[in-house]
Amino acid sequence: MKKLLPFILAGFLSTGAIESLAISNQKNPIQIETHDNPPTSNVVIELRGDLDYGAGHNSVEAFASKNSVQVYFHQNFGNVNITIMSESGSVVYNNTVNTAVQRTFSIPLSNTSSGNYTLILDNANGYAEGEFAR
Repeated sequence: MKKLLPFILAGFLSTGAIESLAISNQKNPIQIETHDNPPTSNVVIELRGDLDYGAGHNSVEAFASKNSVQVYFHQNFGNVNITIMSESGSVVYNNTVNTAVQRTFSIPLSNTSSGNYTLILDNANGYAEGEFAR
């Protein structure tokens, strides 16, 4: 029987029977991420333009989630104007950030409707833009 036990356990593991049993015996079940339940994460906003020209690859990065956009300046670009425009061309967000002081910037999207948007970053030295969906 001892020699068969690893094969039986392997069979249970491949069917998920032991995993389900272990979860059901816990007081506070944990959620397991499977292909049917992918983790929610930020989506990379592909930026195009010349804002990071000469600054190196990924010197500016942007990510969109359901409720916000995060912009990361990995070096000082001085004052950068951040604009988010809707698909219809309406400005839904506009602000200037001093990247010498603030390198990470988060923009809440809770007051915007679902749709396609464009993130625009610009200053006296260039611009970068990218599309994202909410």
